[in-house]
Amino acid sequence: NRMNNLKVAAAVILTTAVAVSCTHEPISTAAPAVSFKNDIVPVLTARCALNSACHSGAVNSGNNINLDSAAAYTSLQARHLVITDNPAASLLYVEVSSGIMPKAPASPLDAAQINMILNWIKQGAPEN
Repeated sequence: NRMNNLKVAAAVILTTAVAVSCTHEPISTAAPAVSFKNDIVPVLTARCALNSACHSGAVNSGNNINLDSAAAYTSLQARHLVITDNPAASLLYVEVSSGIMPKAPASPLDAAQINMILNWIKQGAPEN
């Protein structure tokens, strides 16, 4: 009798555990959506256009990339700096992740900012 009670208790515990685990949403491993206007532009403007003044409209030359907020997306697309089908090969990602850009006096992007840029490119680099 005691053995039967233990088997029933074990079956109830196992059934409850399975039922509880099945009611939870699966854990998402997808990166959160990155907004170009809200996430990417502030980083590019602060680190590449304002602090260094290298990529602002005020000093933009024929060989320079304008990363002022209003022109950033057009400039990135026109220069083919973003490759959505091979994000790790995108020149924007390569240069910020390797520390080539931004140049002094601007400080390098931190790991979270670099990862955010990579995730934005992986998400198709939308102008959102």
